[in-house]
Amino acid sequence: MSELCDRYGISRKTGYKWPHRFEAEGAEGLVDRSRAPLHCEHRMADSVREALLEVRRRHPTWGPRKLLAWLEARKPKVDWPVASSVGELLRREGLVTAGRRRREPHPGRPQLSASAPNDLWTADFTRDWDWCYALTVLDHVSRNCLGLQALDCTDGDGVHPVFERLFREAGLPLAILTDNGPPFVAPRGLHGLTKLSVWWIRLGIKPLRTEPPRLVRRLFQLSPASLAGPSWAS
Repeated sequence: MSELCDRYGISRKTGYKWPHRFEAEGAEGLVDRSRAPLHCEHRMADSVREALLEVRRRHPTWGPRKLLAWLEARKPKVDWPVASSVGELLRREGLVTAGRRRREPHPGRPQLSASAPNDLWTADFTRDWDWCYALTVLDHVSRNCLGLQALDCTDGDGVHPVFERLFREAGLPLAILTDNGPPFVAPRGLHGLTKLSVWWIRLGIKPLRTEPPRLVRRLFQLSPASLAGPSWAS
């Protein structure tokens, strides 16, 4: 037995276990057995389990904590489980439906529904404090980087040739979304318009800003119906 156990890399205790099982139970004794403990001190009693499920079925909107508070007030002598165990019981019994958390849209971001390339572009400046301003232009749907240009400043005269080149290469988008910094917005200009944004409007491009949709409608004098129609905004 020692030589056999050494050959298979097992202990003598394990080596003797299998012949003893085979002698006592036959071939069925060689099947792997569950390692779960035979007794669990913290196992939920059947009466407690049934009480929790009964109250939950009568009040399907109550969570584990409310169920425990209601039962503890009426049966204080019962050793009730913790809320996490009750929640696991409810999930196991199919009494909890996993819901998707709703996230309200940020009020400063227009709700866009671009569905095809050139429906919407996004433009932004990334500043390298030591070297330059990097103008990045992306297509919102394809996520294709249309342009990445290093400029000395954010002056509109330097940005104009970049967009003119991009329009010739990729075509005209329906709208361009930017932040409220220069050269896209002029704080002291009429409705915040700049020479660059006016040029876009003349080309038939809608300048969009990261502002509440009602402010965008007021700036460009568009009705809610006209904004809901095109595929680039809602």
